[in-house]
Amino acid sequence: MEPLRIKSSREYPSRVRVHNPERKEGEGLTELERQAQIMGVEGTAQERSAYSVGYYEYEAPFNYPNVRVDYGREGTGTGPHPDGVELDIPPFGAITIAEEEPVIAVAVIGSPCTPPGTIYVWGEPVEWKYGRTGVKFKQTNLWGEHLYQWTPDSAFDEGSRHAGLCSAYFEIPDCNKVTIMGAGQLDVTVGPGEGPNVPLENREGWWNDAHFNIRTVRITVRLPAR
Repeated sequence: MEPLRIKSSREYPSRVRVHNPERKEGEGLTELERQAQIMGVEGTAQERSAYSVGYYEYEAPFNYPNVRVDYGREGTGTGPHPDGVELDIPPFGAITIAEEEPVIAVAVIGSPCTPPGTIYVWGEPVEWKYGRTGVKFKQTNLWGEHLYQWTPDSAFDEGSRHAGLCSAYFEIPDCNKVTIMGAGQLDVTVGPGEGPNVPLENREGWWNDAHFNIRTVRITVRLPAR
């Protein structure tokens, strides 16, 4: 069996880490990861935080110095498209964005090849304050899809009942960077006849097109209180 061939991508930024690099193997949670429990037991008084926010918007094809796009595997038809950037299924396809200010929210706009769609956002914390859960979010059962292909038939355009966008919004802990992934449904479905995706599972015309096209990413960052 031939090894998977992955399309080349930028080295920076690297994808997020979900394991605390400060936690030593065999020693359990760090002191900082136990801080909330200790403060709760001791009844430590707290003060609420005040802050302002700023917003950044990124558009396909995401050619920004602080953004890395991983299209995924060779031969899967991923890359820049008229509808945005088409990503391979997770974990092969991903967009990673690094910011100087702490990221506190992420909005993703796009469309799956085959709905329902799913969007994932993983974050790398500014401070590894909490253990065990990982900064990993998921929204699924999202409506909307981009058309499989364009044809001379004017009825097969953006007005088609199949065509549409979906979006997902995530409030996250303060993070240095985020990695965004997406997918369409992963069930094998009946395809539109012979074509480049037939057959992926067998020779009877069944196919699977589970990619996700990302058009826009909006980042909310934490700023000092005004």
